[in-house]
Amino acid sequence: MQFLLFTLYAPMGSFGEIAVGERRMSWARPGRSAVLGLVAAAQGIERTDEAAHRELEAGLYYAVRTDAPGRPLMDYHTAQTPKARRGRTFATRRQELEADDLNTVLSSREWRADACFTVALWPRLGEAVDLNEMAGALRHPRFTLYVGRKSAPLGLPLNPEIIDAETFMAAFHARQPNDEERKVLQSIHVDGTSRGEIAFDHDAPGAPTSVRIERRRDAALSRARWQFTDRLEAIVMPESGQE
Repeated sequence: MQFLLFTLYAPMGSFGEIAVGERRMSWARPGRSAVLGLVAAAQGIERTDEAAHRELEAGLYYAVRTDAPGRPLMDYHTAQTPKARRGRTFATRRQELEADDLNTVLSSREWRADACFTVALWPRLGEAVDLNEMAGALRHPRFTLYVGRKSAPLGLPLNPEIIDAETFMAAFHARQPNDEERKVLQSIHVDGTSRGEIAFDHDAPGAPTSVRIERRRDAALSRARWQFTDRLEAIVMPESGQE
């Protein structure tokens, strides 16, 4: 089987939990919807293109390995936004700030500092997914990519790689950091050879049998309406020889 693997690192990033009121917390690792949204942006898929997003959601398995967990960081955030009115939209932030009915919004936002992950994507059975085209888009993205929030740019190139392996666990084992990634990992006190926990779609083939299951609301229903639904995620901590 073929697997597409890439590195996801940023000095600061956020993997949003369900947002409630003024507290905007972050998961400790990227969610499925965040990664597929990043892939969609690289391919130039508009958020309003619901059909294209449904194809990505239905066509791919997803797994992520934590290479460096990072550190939590809280930000007391203030922002000005215009009142919501039916039929009124803004193309840019400048247009928002030029409105005459601005409100100030206060929130506490959580980030992950110096977190690094390896992501794996591969086609579901019977789905026609071009991993090579996807890898090319990640090398030369159509839209600007960021890690959860627009103020969180990537800290390293994604370095997408197609790996032939029997299972996604074996693909993770075959993926090795390049020199640039190794330098970053060493700077955040990770040697680049340790294997952190791996989280993946609970129905992914070739998965280990001893796992724990968590429920996450990170499967996209509608990007345009910002709607998500629950997904079961399996988590395993690789042991020696397990990969």
